[in-house]
This record gives sequence, structure tokens and C-alpha cells, in this order.
Amino acid sequence: MKMKKALIAFTVAAGLGFTAAGNVPFDAVPTAQAASSHQTNVTMPTDSYMIKAGELNVRTQPNHKGKILGTLKSEDKVNVKGFAGADWAEIQFKGQKAYISTHFLMKQTSLAKTANKTIFYSPTPEVGKKQSISSGTQVSFLGWGFSENGGFDFNWAYVDYDGVRGYIHTDDLQLNIK
Repeated sequence: MKMKKALIAFTVAAGLGFTAAGNVPFDAVPTAQAASSHQTNVTMPTDSYMIKAGELNVRTQPNHKGKILGTLKSEDKVNVKGFAGADWAEIQFKGQKAYISTHFLMKQTSLAKTANKTIFYSPTPEVGKKQSISSGTQVSFLGWGFSENGGFDFNWAYVDYDGVRGYIHTDDLQLNIK
């Protein structure tokens, strides 16, 4: 992530989050590189998000060539069933499977804990201070990192730790805590 992308991540992802049960398949890599959309499919329990776009097209396929089924407006709530790559979220729309761009999804903060001792990078992994965090430390999950070309980078979790926002590896985060 370059500084411009980090600022976008800070601005856009400030309310983005979800809770996941169990182990979600992530491949951790040391840099926040874009995940290929055909390689990353994340499935999780249904979770509610808010649309942050004037109008957002709802499509039959997870790409811009999919037929438009309708639109959602800013502040509309949707239940995300999973992700098709970094750029598309699967939803139910008028009783059928549909897809929307992940670039316009936001959610309230979720509580999380570190599953392992980890390194916290602030403001970004590339240009930030490193700080060690002990296993079991509570953080606020704000969303995903952003890939080089937009969309989510599921290898990085954007979190708030002690009032500072930054990133930790997703593998080191335990979501869905009470």
C-alpha cells in the first residue's frame, strides 16, 4: 500500500468490519499485495454492511459484465454472505444470489483479539512504526487492508489498538469474540 492508498484505507475502512467464526482461509504474505480475484474466495456467516455510494449496481456475476439486477442507495443495509475475490461481495437481492462491489461497503467496528503474538504496523506496513502486541490483546477490527488496485487485501486487518489505527496480519487476529 502506498501512502495514498493508506489514506484511502483510513478514510474508507474506518467503519468496515465483520465477524467470522472459526478459521477463514487466508494466505499471509509479508507485504500488502493485491490478491487475484480468482484466487481469493472468503465465506463467512452472513453479516450486515452499509452501502456508501450514491447508487450501487447489483449484478448477477462478480464482475462489471454481469447483468444489472437493480441498485442500492447510500445507507442501505445488506447482508454479505461471502466475498468473490477482493472486489465483489455476494448478497441476496430480491430472492436471488447477486454481487456488489466491495469498494462501497462499510460497517461498525467489531471487537477482536490477537490470536498470536503479532506486530502492529502504524500507519501502514510499508511506512510505519512496528510495535509488538501480545497474544490475547483486545483490538477493534475496522476492516481489511486495501490492495494496490483497490478492493480488499484479506491478508491484512485494519485495527485500532490503544487509540492508534494500523495493520496486523489477518492470521494473527481472532474475530467473533463476545
